[in-house]
Amino acid sequence: MKNKLIRKVLVRLFACVLGFFLSTNAIAQLPTAQTIASNMKLAWNLGNTLEAQCGETAWGAAVTTQRLIDSVKAAGFNTIRLPCAWDCHTSNGVIDPTWLARVKQVVDYCINDNLYVIVNIHWDGGWLENNVTTSAQSSVNAKQNNYWTQIANYFKGYNEHLLFASANEPNASDATGMSVLLSYHQTFVNAVRATGGNNSSRTLIVQGPNTNIGLTNTLMNTLPTDQIAGRMMVEIHYYDPPQFCILTQDASWGNMFYYWGKGYHSTTDAGRNATYGEESYLDSNFTLMKTKFIDKGIPVIIGEYASIKHTNLTAPSDQQLHLASRLYFYRYLVGSAKNKGLIPIVWDIPGQMFDRSTGAVLDRDLINAINQGANADYVSLVNHASGLLIDGMYRSNNGATAGQWSYSGSDAQKWQMETVGSYIRLKNKATGLYLDGLGDRTNGDAAGQWSSSGSDNQLWSIEPAGSYIRLRNKATGQYLDGVYRYTNGSDLGQWSYSNSDAQQWTLNTTGLTTATARSQTATAQGATIGDLLSGTIGISPNPFSSTFTINVDDPAKVESIRISDLAGHVAEVIGQPLSASRITAGASLSPGMYIVEVRTANGSKTFKVVKMK
Repeated sequence: MKNKLIRKVLVRLFACVLGFFLSTNAIAQLPTAQTIASNMKLAWNLGNTLEAQCGETAWGAAVTTQRLIDSVKAAGFNTIRLPCAWDCHTSNGVIDPTWLARVKQVVDYCINDNLYVIVNIHWDGGWLENNVTTSAQSSVNAKQNNYWTQIANYFKGYNEHLLFASANEPNASDATGMSVLLSYHQTFVNAVRATGGNNSSRTLIVQGPNTNIGLTNTLMNTLPTDQIAGRMMVEIHYYDPPQFCILTQDASWGNMFYYWGKGYHSTTDAGRNATYGEESYLDSNFTLMKTKFIDKGIPVIIGEYASIKHTNLTAPSDQQLHLASRLYFYRYLVGSAKNKGLIPIVWDIPGQMFDRSTGAVLDRDLINAINQGANADYVSLVNHASGLLIDGMYRSNNGATAGQWSYSGSDAQKWQMETVGSYIRLKNKATGLYLDGLGDRTNGDAAGQWSSSGSDNQLWSIEPAGSYIRLRNKATGQYLDGVYRYTNGSDLGQWSYSNSDAQQWTLNTTGLTTATARSQTATAQGATIGDLLSGTIGISPNPFSSTFTINVDDPAKVESIRISDLAGHVAEVIGQPLSASRITAGASLSPGMYIVEVRTANGSKTFKVVKMK
């Protein structure tokens, strides 16, 4: 009797312990979509590869290797989207185990580098993408359930670094199509969750209708229901304007654009200038996604974006202007997306950004432009008299006064410097408004903020004041002045020239590109740009008024030094052979902020410098 009692106690104790471990497992959930989105920085597509019909090399790609993925990571990307085909790799509805193993191998290359990786069902012959209709709904849902059940089961042990995406560019354009598409996404969610394991809380991505921002904003008013909250993202794509992004020849509905963006229009080839779809249009589209989803806790990825690179333009077309404009498009798109919280994933195919066989970088300028867009260059301005910083005060209305506040580290104290000829504009990171003189010419009037207007009230010249600078408004001639105000929240003033320390400012640069080594490739010995150049480059003075000096301890390791403005225009290039370890530069530059890039065979190191009048 006593032994039976002991056995019963032990059985119950074992059951309790087992229940404890099972319940602990049940609550060990993967991080939320918002947490994952906050860790995703720059992202890249392995395009025309695993989605090719029907084999990895069918569309000209090499067999993907760990070496390629290592190079993508070294270029600054921490997220990779893997477009995948599945339908042509099946027999009687069963996905070929060899193909599943190959996709797993590429996923593992990414996981080995601690990257986030997105696996989708891509175009895949169009079985879903081209059949978002009520007549096809039943058969497509059956196939969607079958494929995602197999894929999810195969990968269910992976951690949060693996994400699944329902489809690619589903062809829906009205409310009926949206309803059908929602059913496809719901089937996807249900199939993945039913496999259990980490798939119970894995972040899933659903596509807007046609991945078009306008249609998504109008039609996608409901997301699939999910058994767990906060594990879903929305995907859109961006190829606007199509005349600049995708056309390779003129079409009946429109001619190709070669030049995009303010400051990049041609005067000799005006017929090829973009006539719509430029900065303000892009910003407004991304704001729609921010308002509809991101502000409500639903991350948004730009699953694809790109622009055609024309390489054979002849007069009157301007080849160099086109190339600079294209880089500006990438830089601006990435900067705007990151500013509004979207995750941009650049579209790339074999022969463009990377050599798919060796991993070598083929388009370093494009990679640099993407990095520069993600790590926007900001400045802060500290008043000499008071020590307060110019602060946007999170005021978002046109005409709102700019203020002053002690250092807080907030975005309201960060200003993006844009060069316009010999002047600059200062755009507040928190509000997107520009510092504006408001046309006021009375001493003591407040400086304000206004959305981009193109007026002289938003243009400021930089003038030297010993080790400080002054900022003078082009429209009014007044100087930014702290007006000896020492209280947080006091207005930023303007005053005619007074030579007082209240008109003197220290310009501090912020952002990740300052003095940051960027390794693009590794040497055979594994040395990086950081190994070669860390601590061996100095720039002084900064800011400067005439020239500055670049000190390089080992000139033989330097291929070239390139100085560009913030729009990407190359202003000065110093090539080999370098004559000395002390190089003088900057004489030809107009006042403003510039990026100095020191290049070696293994990468580049960048610095920000400011030239004053």
